[in-house]
Amino acid sequence: MAKRLVMDAMILRADFWQKGTDQNVGNSASARLASSITFENLRSESAFVLSLRKPDFQRETNQWSPAQAVTFIQSFIDGDLVPSVILWQSDEGYIFAIDGAHRLSALRAWIEDDYGDGARSISFFAGEIPEEQKKTAKAMRTAVEKQVGSYKSLMDKLAARANQPDIEYDVKTTKRLKHLGSRQLDLQWVTGDAEVAEASFFKINTQGTPLDKTEEELLRNRSRAPAIAARSIVRAATGHKYWSKFDEPTRKRIEKLASEANQLLFQPELSTPIDNARTPFLLSGLIDDEIAGSAEQVGFGVFHSLECSAAQHPGKGLLDEIGRFLATDPPPEIVEQTAVLGPIEFVE
Repeated sequence: MAKRLVMDAMILRADFWQKGTDQNVGNSASARLASSITFENLRSESAFVLSLRKPDFQRETNQWSPAQAVTFIQSFIDGDLVPSVILWQSDEGYIFAIDGAHRLSALRAWIEDDYGDGARSISFFAGEIPEEQKKTAKAMRTAVEKQVGSYKSLMDKLAARANQPDIEYDVKTTKRLKHLGSRQLDLQWVTGDAEVAEASFFKINTQGTPLDKTEEELLRNRSRAPAIAARSIVRAATGHKYWSKFDEPTRKRIEKLASEANQLLFQPELSTPIDNARTPFLLSGLIDDEIAGSAEQVGFGVFHSLECSAAQHPGKGLLDEIGRFLATDPPPEIVEQTAVLGPIEFVE
């Protein structure tokens, strides 16, 4: 079973609908937006990355396997044709990735040497890095070293050649050093307000490799209690704080309950062969890839059928629903969800 690479820490999230998004910089006739970016633009200290965001409703950046990520990095550094990235810029200057978050994140991960286990990921997930995530990151790093070489190693070669012009490298390395300084990733821009940008996101992401029905429902209902609950639970209240708009007591309560729910559903981490009865409730690490999708979907399934009144305060609704789940036996919805997840695949 292919393991997915967790690159969610590579691009921060922000709300499309923050103040000042009724118009955007892209509409200004005097502001010409960049048509491409280079590796230098993808370093953490660049103005581009400091402004770059994912929409807060976008799914986690964990849909690629290490093989997919390595193939993309190798294709890009070798000069192969790769798709352009689609962006939108808000009035405040935030640059939102409408399409291409995985491509940008893979290049960022290569530059940062962070495939889900590096300094940024550790900080982003408050030190809570699952063993499976660490193993996948290690596998990715090994594959990169074998097929491409690390970003640092190529930069070191570039620096060495600058100091000693007579140094010669093999043809492939020379080509990659050339592209390191000149390769560009093409950009396209959505023009219009936040509503137009959000509509573009859903239009683009329901074509090609589409969002499945559960993911789309989660994203469209992202401000409702069940969706916030699912996202808080799946990462034990680490990562992006989808509940950050609530007051501090509510935020703390959400984080406490979400952490407890995560323990009930996903802990202890499962390893094979299974030699005792202590297994996570949802067996999250062993669900068939074709059915499981992201962990967000599993979490959302827990709350999928719970009612949330539009008139109810979202924070209160969230607390009520998480509290009700923690205080009672697993409701039928959970049992039904696990029943339809398909075959369990045990892998040595």
